[in-house]
Amino acid sequence: MVYLFLGLAVIFWKDFPINMEFKYRVAFGVLLIVYALFRFYRFFKETPDE
Repeated sequence: MVYLFLGLAVIFWKDFPINMEFKYRVAFGVLLIVYALFRFYRFFKETPDE
């Protein structure tokens, strides 16, 4: 959940503390969101069915 929230914050936070161009902020945010989805997938895949 942290990577998902961080990715969204990087994209939509207007006064982002790190000085980056918007296109790089979007690229970095999308990368974090994709990583979060990958982690969600692995977490639910490895959880045994009860």
